[in-house]
Amino acid sequence: MVKAYRKGYRYEKKAKDYMMKKYGCVCIESRGSHSPVDLLCGNGKEVYAVQVKGGLTLPYIIWSELEEFAGKFKAKPLFLYFVQHRRFFECWNEGDLKKLRKYLRDVKNDRKTMR
Repeated sequence: MVKAYRKGYRYEKKAKDYMMKKYGCVCIESRGSHSPVDLLCGNGKEVYAVQVKGGLTLPYIIWSELEEFAGKFKAKPLFLYFVQHRRFFECWNEGDLKKLRKYLRDVKNDRKTMR
């Protein structure tokens, strides 16, 4: 069984690779469990404050905390959610986060009806 911290660490490593490939960013990891961001990423033009989560459970994130933290670095807030070994969903605002939560609820309901 993989502990939640180790799982989160793997998602963060995948997110760093994703940000490098997609946005040309270099990322700094934030250590500890109480920061609203896991990564600070930049490419010389933009700075991104990134929260990373994954799995198939509904993500708990307080968007206003992510925005507030990003503002301190003049960064764009970004929530990356890795869905079970598939891909990252990018959430740039609360509306995107609501769409992700709906998608995950639908997937969960589909799995229940398939049993």
